[in-house]
Amino acid sequence: MNEQPNEVNFDKTALRKAMTRLRDGIDEEERALRSAAACRNLSEWMKQHQVNSFMCYIPFRSELDTRYLIEWAWETGAEVSVPRCNPVDRSMTLYKLESWAKLSAGAYGIMEPDPSKCQPMPDLYVPQLVVTPGLAFDLRGGRLGYGGGYYDRYAEGLREKRSVKWLGLAFEDQLVDEIPMQVHDKRMDGIVTEMIVK
Repeated sequence: MNEQPNEVNFDKTALRKAMTRLRDGIDEEERALRSAAACRNLSEWMKQHQVNSFMCYIPFRSELDTRYLIEWAWETGAEVSVPRCNPVDRSMTLYKLESWAKLSAGAYGIMEPDPSKCQPMPDLYVPQLVVTPGLAFDLRGGRLGYGGGYYDRYAEGLREKRSVKWLGLAFEDQLVDEIPMQVHDKRMDGIVTEMIVK
């Protein structure tokens, strides 16, 4: 009997733990060098595709550090929006980010835009690109997130906006052969690491 995607015998909790350990094990100095290289790769892709507005995550713990990419955007005039999470309904509200001083710790301890200092993006705002975090990715666009469903819900709200590109940003170590996907899981349009843009 063929298993349906939502019935696949796949322990996401175990994989999340394993991938977190793997990412945490990357030396801090190496993580900084590899983060900078991945951000350079993504900024080159953005220049080639004339992307001048994008949504980006603020790095937390051992995540690939996006600060290099955000500062590049500020220097070149690209518009950066970052999410603020609402744990009540697991939604995200986007705010324009123009300075690190406009961030404060949010619900999960992650640095988020401070509503008293940042301008919310208009309700109909749609970024050209969503730079997406994750614990693991495969080269078919599969993504293993953190289990909260925030990005999947945001994608659902943009489902008619086919022009939006979704790119996973991760270390090469975070690539796996396959991530079984369920119906509600958002597939990436590509993956960027310190080694590849695919």
